[in-house]
Amino acid sequence: MRKELLAVFSGFPDHHFPEEITGRLRKELTGRKSIVFITACPFEFTQNDDDCNGMYEMFAEQDIKFEKHCVIDKRTGPSEARALIENADCIFLMGGGVCGEQLELLREKDCFEALLDCHAAILGVSAGSMNMARNTVDFLESPEAFPGLGLTNITVSCHHDPDDTRRYEQTLKMSETRVAYAMEDMSAFFVKEGRIDTVGRIWRVENRVLRPITQDDIHELEQDEFRRVFDMIPDQFDRFRPGYSDDLFAFLNDRAGTGPGKRVLEIGPGTGQATEPVLLTGCEYHAIELGRQLYRKMEEKYGRLPNFNIVNDDFITHDFGDMKFDMIYSAATIQWIPEETAYSRTFELLKPGGILAMMFISSEYRSDNVSLYEKIQALYDRYYKPDIPYEHGNFNYTAAPGYGYSGVERYEFKGQRVFTAEEYVGFTGTHCDHIVIPEDVRREFFEKLGNAVTEAGDRIVFNDTCVLYLAKKP
Repeated sequence: MRKELLAVFSGFPDHHFPEEITGRLRKELTGRKSIVFITACPFEFTQNDDDCNGMYEMFAEQDIKFEKHCVIDKRTGPSEARALIENADCIFLMGGGVCGEQLELLREKDCFEALLDCHAAILGVSAGSMNMARNTVDFLESPEAFPGLGLTNITVSCHHDPDDTRRYEQTLKMSETRVAYAMEDMSAFFVKEGRIDTVGRIWRVENRVLRPITQDDIHELEQDEFRRVFDMIPDQFDRFRPGYSDDLFAFLNDRAGTGPGKRVLEIGPGTGQATEPVLLTGCEYHAIELGRQLYRKMEEKYGRLPNFNIVNDDFITHDFGDMKFDMIYSAATIQWIPEETAYSRTFELLKPGGILAMMFISSEYRSDNVSLYEKIQALYDRYYKPDIPYEHGNFNYTAAPGYGYSGVERYEFKGQRVFTAEEYVGFTGTHCDHIVIPEDVRREFFEKLGNAVTEAGDRIVFNDTCVLYLAKKP
């Protein structure tokens, strides 16, 4: 998930933005030094120049003007392409061509990573919109899905028209293996900080059944985006998220026999808060991380170790092939996965006798300073208004026997953390439901939290309980 604006458009046949889309673009596109168009027709130079200028005019006629605009196609050198993307305020993935050719152009110009790392607003239309998804289907190439940019998890079919029987059938065919969203022209998805808004007529399609998109569908998409919220803050996450008790890992590694010859999977390692105590036993360590920036942080920290392996994918859908594990573990991650999926998938992936370990940290700071606690609670009452509610706190850690596990055991390990005001605010800013508090409210909220701790002697104490649940596959 990205903090910057993402906009998924179907098409604009009259070459004008509708009023509702115009209003959102005016509001969001505050930086206007450079807009870069990326073609889906790499060799059509004259067409690309015309389309670049024509699409720019769509912005300009609405008084959304940039100092510079240009197009990236086969003529653009790799270093120039990277520089254009890195310095852009807005990037527009164009349509009119084949999805795969646009993706190949990005790779050929060595700017695939630059696009994913940039801080620009990213817009797409037609093929460009389809390529923004984690999974892309382009009927002109193949009915099978292939990896897109992974900016969203919204698979779309553009230019939906009920009277276009060929496209309609292709969309229904696509829906046999995945949920897709059929977008009529002049429609849009806007994605920002986990919030998803729609414009125009969009249809949800699953198992060949097509119906109008509902607020429940949008809520479901937002919760899926919410799973990626930590990817917005990889460095802050790495600095402030807590590690787990040494005693917990000594106990866990002993119970699981972790070491050389054992294969272990960590679900959602973040930036490694619970990684080293297992990885450094010499086991064959594997991890699967949904967030691309978190995945890259893990590679940066541990990629040099020969027993370290990680993939950037979704545990819910990833194909592990024939791989089986002696232990699968999660540190405050498994609750993001639906219970039935979490238990059934881990059970399937474990070897007989394998262990599922689930851990999280429960903390309290009231007992050390009641007055500070009450001040902080008053601030929460005033400011804690996240745009998206956290709905993943009710995972049943004792339900494993209902999915084939032989039993479940619970253990606790005590610890303590002492924060300065700066550290406390930094840590608080890594909570998913705090990240999505509207920015102006969040800024004032965090400032007052920091002031409260500063006035309390620049010290706040968290008394931690590291909770560990163990379940065994017979």
